[in-house]
Amino acid sequence: TLTDESRVHPKYWRDSLLRSFTQQLPDSFLLFYHPIVRVKKAPVQLDIIMMTPVECICMTVLEEEDLAAFVGSGDRFWTKRAGEQEVKLLNPLIAMNRMESVVTQLFKKKAIDFPIRKCLISRNGYIDYPTIAFDVEIVDRRFYERWFETLCQVSVPMKFAQFQAAQALLDAGQTTAMSRLVKLEEEEGE
Repeated sequence: TLTDESRVHPKYWRDSLLRSFTQQLPDSFLLFYHPIVRVKKAPVQLDIIMMTPVECICMTVLEEEDLAAFVGSGDRFWTKRAGEQEVKLLNPLIAMNRMESVVTQLFKKKAIDFPIRKCLISRNGYIDYPTIAFDVEIVDRRFYERWFETLCQVSVPMKFAQFQAAQALLDAGQTTAMSRLVKLEEEEGE
């Protein structure tokens, strides 16, 4: 903005998923990439939220080694298998459900009726979740290209409900920025 400046973490400049989303998805999509929102005065970092003209997609991404297999269960931990290694990791559905709950609260607070869909993604690995949750779409290496192409082909123009939903997230968002005036004073003092 005119008075504030945010510093972008260097990891975002090299993030291939962020790059593919911003360069290939239609301009009618609004992307919130790991936003921090304030819920009851406490900051909460979410995963990826994509506002399409017709729905809000809450995404959690599992990307580790190529060809890693993520074996899910209803428990608190999942297993990641890469070659001979087996590692426990926190169930990603926990974060996804929390994200959906936060977004639902924000929409309800502003009386916005906008559908929310949950999606678990792994571009370079496999997700094996035998007890498939009825409300989560699982997109792994086998289906990612087709899923992404389907998103890229959406030709619906932006909708008012989409703007309302995005505004609800922006209103709750936390901005981390430094005053440009303070920065100028520091530079002049050097």
